[in-house]
Amino acid sequence: MTQSEKFPASAHRISTTAVIIVLLSVGGAIFFGVYGPRIADRLTVLGGIPLSDVMGAAAELNGQAQFSCQHDESIEPLQVNEQSPLLSRLLGRTFQAPNLGEAGYELQKISGTSLPGAPYRCAELVYQQTAPNENHCLALYLAADDGQYVAFDKLGRSHPYMPNNLLVIDSADSGETGGMIFIWSDGLVLYLACVEDEQEFEKLESLLRAP
Repeated sequence: MTQSEKFPASAHRISTTAVIIVLLSVGGAIFFGVYGPRIADRLTVLGGIPLSDVMGAAAELNGQAQFSCQHDESIEPLQVNEQSPLLSRLLGRTFQAPNLGEAGYELQKISGTSLPGAPYRCAELVYQQTAPNENHCLALYLAADDGQYVAFDKLGRSHPYMPNNLLVIDSADSGETGGMIFIWSDGLVLYLACVEDEQEFEKLESLLRAP
């Protein structure tokens, strides 16, 4: 007669600690799966969108815009009556494109783009010099400003980026085309003007409605 093999009673018991760990793991996964995105969104709103992130994105887009402007001969200038409706639709607010004709620039292209803080309410404006033998282009980026942008002081403390403050950033190390980016806001729209140097911006400053 074969004797049945006996196992210690403890081998048949489920560890209470293991059950608690599994339940906590499952509960945590459900919690963060449901509320994680909301928490992340809330932290983004509380912290704001750093202007350095916006500048980095604009510098990258500017490199692409410069290449397209100088190599795409099929682009035709937009009619004046087409500009404001298109921009207002892209930005979600009434807006009129700056006229840089006095400085020798013609608006060639308006298109939707994406910048941090306003991914679906941004526009790229590409201007080209009209002087003979000149093929220089200037890109102006616009983003709906609802108070979501922040800047940092010398101590690294963040604060809301207020209207009519002009920031100048050398983008030589951030974008393929180098140059400078001038940033300001009128309270409704954030402007990022990508120019070659300070001299170019000075002749465009009043036409761009910069502070």
